[in-house]
Amino acid sequence: MSEKTIQTIKTLGKMRNEDLKEIGRKSGVGENAIYRWEKHEPKISTLKKVADYLGVDYKILLP
Repeated sequence: MSEKTIQTIKTLGKMRNEDLKEIGRKSGVGENAIYRWEKHEPKISTLKKVADYLGVDYKILLP
């Protein structure tokens, strides 16, 4: 997954005062799941869970 995706999630998280670990936990994908995206691409269904939690269209999280 691209750094752009993770950076976008970080930016959205900052607006909510949440870090990647908290976003992962609260969205139901797991505390460290988003960090693993640096090396492994997530499934679209997983990406959608994070997008839904953040209240955005999952397409903005795509590289």
